[in-house]
Amino acid sequence: MTNATFDHIIKIIHSCPFVYMSTINKDKYPETRHLMNTLNEKAENLNLHFLTGTNSPKVEQLNKNDKVGLYYYNPETHMAVRLFGRMKLENNPVERGKYWDETYKMFGYTGPNDENWGLLTFIPDGYKYYSGGEVITDKIK
Repeated sequence: MTNATFDHIIKIIHSCPFVYMSTINKDKYPETRHLMNTLNEKAENLNLHFLTGTNSPKVEQLNKNDKVGLYYYNPETHMAVRLFGRMKLENNPVERGKYWDETYKMFGYTGPNDENWGLLTFIPDGYKYYSGGEVITDKIK
């Protein structure tokens, strides 16, 4: 991936308050939902992070098939990017602590070690976006 491609993708990620994530449900169909992109507003790479409850259907789906598609779309600029990769529930206590915020207590979580509070980590594999009618797609090495 060139620096220009990375800069283009990260600019879109930084500009979006939400991202759409697709997983595969128990019936083997894609299921898409939006996630807050708050933890990635200043991301420096494509290893992105998201918050979730560990008892949510998406965690159950990810335990069965960790491949996901992320779709970022900024309605103001009409810029979009699709990212493909794997999503894992983060178990590393240092990583969990790094992303914990005391404001999460308003949602009933007690702290970074609360087993009901989930931190998802995205491991990128590829991307796709359009530029001037051209499809830009590649694997991430």
